[in-house]
Amino acid sequence: MTNTQTAHSQKFGIILVLSCGIMWGISGVLGQYIFQASDVNSIQLSIIRQFISGIVLLFISALKKDKKALSIWSKPKSVISLIFFSLTGVMGVQFTYFASIEHSNAATGTVIQFTYIIMILIYTAIFMHKKPQNYETISVICAFAGIFLIATHGRLNSLAISFPALFWGLISAVCFTIYCLYPQKLYNSYGLVNVIGWASLFASIILLLVTRTFTFPHMNIQILTASLAVAIVGSLIPFTIYGIGISILGSVKASLFVTVEPVTSALLTWLVLGTKFSGMDLAGFLLILGSIQMVAIQTFRNEKAIIQAEQTRLP
Repeated sequence: MTNTQTAHSQKFGIILVLSCGIMWGISGVLGQYIFQASDVNSIQLSIIRQFISGIVLLFISALKKDKKALSIWSKPKSVISLIFFSLTGVMGVQFTYFASIEHSNAATGTVIQFTYIIMILIYTAIFMHKKPQNYETISVICAFAGIFLIATHGRLNSLAISFPALFWGLISAVCFTIYCLYPQKLYNSYGLVNVIGWASLFASIILLLVTRTFTFPHMNIQILTASLAVAIVGSLIPFTIYGIGISILGSVKASLFVTVEPVTSALLTWLVLGTKFSGMDLAGFLLILGSIQMVAIQTFRNEKAIIQAEQTRLP
């Protein structure tokens, strides 16, 4: 791949990750709407979301006649890795995220989950010995500061959140860290669609059996449509393409651009569900958006320098 192709690939990765953040933000708000307007709970919604995603992805793989879809089950080591990723990276992220929203609201659940950015940075610095660029470090700090302001309004004692909401939100952050860092070898060996497909299907079955959720409440057309949208917009599409975005940008940079999710979630919670936000919330939004723009501007400057350098070498 030439330097010019690499630059274009970076732009494509940024678009993918930003799209994921927006779709996840929409999904969180839809989840809050479902919990408020029906008897559907976080376990039931997670099962629906994961089952539909898994079935559709494996159907796509079958249409493509991808032999890797079944070969993943032929190696015990791969099976163990898939099961671990399914339980922690897929089921863990989706169930705990909705559990946090169920006990609070979409904006709060999303904000708590995004502490995973700091977890990824610490992990890469300690275990991968990868020192982040100065602008990446500053951007992570700004993003975390923005999330902190949205969650606490600058005062730790003002955090009006229940223990279950805080607990499930932090567990979701841990699981999202695993989702970002763990499955790359599986993707390389068996393909992203196959891995996400099997992991989602397996996660839905395990969650159903463990919780013994064999019945679902009546859902009218609005709740059914919202549940299908959560499965497609909140899981099927973004959880698939986010893996591609990580492979292009790296986990730290991808995690910065996907911070558009809490902003999207908070804005839609305000516009659609009527939640009010203060000046501290707006300051948090600006910090998060500023951190994204900081990385974007620096990335595009690097791309421009690469392209110009490549053009000067042309005869």
